Amino acid sequence: MENELDYFLKKAYDKWGERNYLFEKKSGSFVPITFKEFIDKVGYFSRYLLDKGYEGKFIGIYGKNSVNWMLCDVGVMGYVGSSVGLSKDLSYENLYYCIKKAELSLLIYDEEKETVVEKLKKDFPDINFLCMQKELEGCILEGKKNDSGLTPMPRGNKLPAKVVFTSGTTSFPKAVLLSTQNIFSGWRALAKRVPFGEKDRCYLFLPLNHTYGAIYNFLYSLIFGFEIYLCGNLSEMAQEMMQTRPTIFSGVPIIYERLYAGALAAGLSIKTLMGGEMKYLFCGGARLSKELRESYVREGMLMMNAYGLSETSSTFCIDYPGETDLESVGTLDEYIDAKVIDPDEEGYGELAAKGDCIFLGYLKDEEATRAAFNEDGYFLTGDIGCIRNNKVYIKGRKDAKIVLPNGEKVLVKEIEGRVKSLNENVVTVKPYVRNNQLHVDIYVKDESLTRNVKLWEELIGEFNNRATKYERIGSFEVKNSAGLLK
Repeated sequence: MENELDYFLKKAYDKWGERNYLFEKKSGSFVPITFKEFIDKVGYFSRYLLDKGYEGKFIGIYGKNSVNWMLCDVGVMGYVGSSVGLSKDLSYENLYYCIKKAELSLLIYDEEKETVVEKLKKDFPDINFLCMQKELEGCILEGKKNDSGLTPMPRGNKLPAKVVFTSGTTSFPKAVLLSTQNIFSGWRALAKRVPFGEKDRCYLFLPLNHTYGAIYNFLYSLIFGFEIYLCGNLSEMAQEMMQTRPTIFSGVPIIYERLYAGALAAGLSIKTLMGGEMKYLFCGGARLSKELRESYVREGMLMMNAYGLSETSSTFCIDYPGETDLESVGTLDEYIDAKVIDPDEEGYGELAAKGDCIFLGYLKDEEATRAAFNEDGYFLTGDIGCIRNNKVYIKGRKDAKIVLPNGEKVLVKEIEGRVKSLNENVVTVKPYVRNNQLHVDIYVKDESLTRNVKLWEELIGEFNNRATKYERIGSFEVKNSAGLLK
C-alpha cells in the first residue's frame, strides 16, 4: 500500500463523513468536529504547507492535546514531511535539544506556550513559528483557496513520517523515527482482540507525543470509526467520563489506582465513576497489581495489559479479553517475529523483535541505531523476559531502570551519576520509588552535611531545574555513608 494513513482517511471520509468524530472541551462543554470536517482541514492544511515549501521537512508540534494538534500531526506525516511531537512538559534544555536535533523548519505551538516560544524565537532565528489558536485557521483557509480539489500526493509508506522523543531514560532523549508502515502495523492484531465499532467512544488523556496515545487511541480510530473525547482537565477526569460515557480507555497503573481510590471515596462503583458504559480498558507502562486488576474485572470491564516501546510503534503484545493469567503482560502480536536472546535455564533473556512495527532508526544517531539491533537484524528491547505459549512475561530491564507509577522509566545509573556530581562529598546514591514519586537516599562522608537541609534543598532544586519532568526528585534523605556498613 502506498500510504495507509491516506487510505484510511479516504475510507473514513466516505464511510463516516457526516458523523461526529473528535470532541474537545470548550467553555465547559464537549464540542464535536465531524470526520468530514477534520479530514477536509487536514487536506487544506497539507496543501498550505506544501505551497510554502515544507515538503520533506521536519515540523514540530508543541503543546497539549487538541484537535488542532491532531490535524497538524496527520497533515504533516501523511502528505508533507515528518511530524515531531514535543511534550508540553519538556524542560527548556530538553526542548532546545529536541528542536536542534530534528533541525525543525517550522514549530506549530499552543498559545499557552507563548512565553517559552518567545525565548525559542531568539535562540532559533531561522525557524518559522505558527500559533495554533491565532494562525492555523487562516492557513487552512489559504490552503482551501489554493486547493485544486485533489488530495495532496501521499508520502511513501516507508519514509520517515513521525519523530517520537523517548523520555526520562538518559540526559537527553533519543529521537525515534517511524514510518506510516510502522504506525499502522498493529491494528490487525488489535482487531483480533476487541470488536471496536462506530458505537464506541474513547476517552483520550494519554499525550499525543507518545506512541500509544497517538497510534492506538487516535490514528486507529480512523480504521474502527469510534469517537474520541479529549480529556479537558486531568483533575476532572471522573466528572468528564461520567458526562461522556466512554467505552474505551487506556492508562497507566497510577491512573487506575487514582480512579479506584476516587470511587471508594465517593461511594461509587468504579464502572459508574468511569461513566457506566466502560468495556475495554488497556494498561501499559508498568505492572498493574493483581488485586487492582481484579477489582475492575469484577465490575464487568475487560482489563487488558499491553506492552510495547516507541521503537516498536507501541506494538509487541496485548492481552485478549478475559485473560486470567495476571502475570503476563499480554499475548504476542501475531504479525511480528519475536524471540528471546540468550535465554537462561528458565527461558528468560532479552526480548527482541523483527517486523513492520520496528522503527527506522534513531534520528542522526547511527551508533545508537546500530547498537539497537543484533547481527540478525532483531531489535533489542533491553527488557528481560520470556515467551511461553505466545504470552510475554517480563522480569526487568537489562540496564537497571526504575519504572515510575506513571509508566515512565528512569535510568538508575544516570540519576546516581548526576546526583553524585552535585557535591564532592557524595559517596553513593540510591534512587527508588517512594509515595509514587522518585526518591533518593544520598550518602555523604561528611557527617555535618547530613544536617545542612538548606544546602541540599538548593542542590536538588538545581538538579530538578535541569531534569525532565519524569526525572525530577520528589523527596530525598541525606545520610552518613558510615550507615552503608551496617
